[in-house]
Amino acid sequence: MGCLCSDTRGWREENLPCDLRDEEETQRFLQRQGDRRVAAADAIISTGGTTERRCFRVMEGVARVVLVDVEGRRQVVRFAFPRDYFGLSRGERELTAEAVSHAALLEFDAGRRQGLSKCNPHLARQVATAMRSNLGQAMEHVVLLGRKTPRQKLAGFLRMLHRHLGLGDVVPVPMPRTDIADYVGLTPETVSRAFADLRQRKVVNFFDRHLLRVDLPALVTIADGGT
Repeated sequence: MGCLCSDTRGWREENLPCDLRDEEETQRFLQRQGDRRVAAADAIISTGGTTERRCFRVMEGVARVVLVDVEGRRQVVRFAFPRDYFGLSRGERELTAEAVSHAALLEFDAGRRQGLSKCNPHLARQVATAMRSNLGQAMEHVVLLGRKTPRQKLAGFLRMLHRHLGLGDVVPVPMPRTDIADYVGLTPETVSRAFADLRQRKVVNFFDRHLLRVDLPALVTIADGGT
């Protein structure tokens, strides 16, 4: 598939992809091209499957991509945070996508969105950055599922949340304990005990169930294998 600009029927507004000159114009262009969607907490965004052709970009809130096996067991494969894409790869489009919290999204045809990369370097850079981010989170997930203690797994997870959602030493935790457990390969009960352990060590302090204050240096030390 070559540049899509020759087919102007699908473009909204006056700008064509080839005309985009900087990142700000690129952002405005994509917001016009995507279909806006709003999903309530725990709502299904996509049921997945081999016929799914859509990809999404999170503008507000958090989404989760979930693998459900034949026996109904769930594994949270990844979380998508604001500005993240999900569904760019065929394998990810086959999985179920759900809103963790109230979420605002842009919906695209995945093939067309990736085809835009051939039109403009700014659009190509966005897709490349998104794919690198997805790969980085996948590698981080593999590490979390490895031979670590529950405390270390939870610390690694909270470090990831801080990177995407944190402000100073405050970390929002929008997902329930069951999501965290499904992501790091523990039971919800073990996750709760790991939270209590970190709290006793004064590594985390709860404002409420979904908002923490963290001792970031101590959290990083534990996430990297310390005690």
